[in-house]
Order: sequence, then C-alpha cells, then structure tokens
Amino acid sequence: MSIRWGLVVALSLCAATAAAETGYVIRTTDLKARPYLDAETTIKLPEKTPVEILLRQGPWMQVKAQGKTGYVRMLQVRMNLTESAQARAAANPAPRTVTAANRPAGSRPTVTTGVRGFDEQGLKDAQPDPAAFERMASFAASREQAQQFAQKTPLPARSVPYYNEDGKAMEEGK
Repeated sequence: MSIRWGLVVALSLCAATAAAETGYVIRTTDLKARPYLDAETTIKLPEKTPVEILLRQGPWMQVKAQGKTGYVRMLQVRMNLTESAQARAAANPAPRTVTAANRPAGSRPTVTTGVRGFDEQGLKDAQPDPAAFERMASFAASREQAQQFAQKTPLPARSVPYYNEDGKAMEEGK
C-alpha cells in the first residue's frame, strides 16, 4: 500500500512540474519578499532571467528564480507559451475584438491590474463631498499659469486636439 502512495505522490509531483508556467522578466526587476512595493528586495533579477510562476496574487506573481522564491509585478513578466499553446495560436489567430475595432486609429490597448478603494457597497453609499471638490478645483492651473511654467522650463509648445466619441480629432474650440 505504501508503494502505491509513493507512486501517486511521485506522479503528482511530475505532473505539477510539467504543468508549471514559466516566463522571464522583461527588464531588471526586484524580487520582493512579499507582494508589496515597499517590501524588502531579496535580489535584483537581470533582464530576461527565467522564472517559474508559482502563484498569481492580484498584480503580483510569486516566482522562483535563481534559487530564490519571491514576488515580482505581473507586468514585469512575459509568459512562455507551451508547444501546444503555440500550435493553437498559429492555427487560430485571434480575431479583432469589438473593443479593439472601436478604438481610435493608432491607439494601443491598455492593461488595468486592479482597482483599490471601492467595493459595491461603498459605491452604493457614496455621497457628494463639495469641500473635496472645491479642494480639487483649487489645484487647476489657468492658461496663463501653465504658459508661465512652460516658459521657465525647456518645454516645447504642442497642440493636443480633443477627440469626439468616434475617436476622431475635433476642431479646436468645439
């Protein structure tokens, strides 16, 4: 009976190892002891260091690299595709999605890794705060203040158009 359990455990470990996700860091990255920006840095992983992904936790991945285990930001890791995933991708190229087709020409998709601070109940219970709005409005700079600031620094003048709902640039002042 114990030999049977030993084989089951050994096969389970082999299957887990075979199914492990792998990737590499896309730039020099801190390997953190915990999934927080201010956590202790265990080591710095050089660009293109291979990593084994152990766990995903919000915008963080727990990885094993260079004999150490720690956390790196999800956006710092590029995943390796398995051979079967590469074959599927080659056989079935992803179609453009509706959201991709509706983006303005020349724009690129963005990634959001999480939103903090609001839950469903918090949104239902939200109340306007006129004092906070006034504080926020007080941070706005006038056109003259912005021009004075720009003249004190080597910032070139640049026109940035407004865009309509269809993603087309609008004429100034509309």
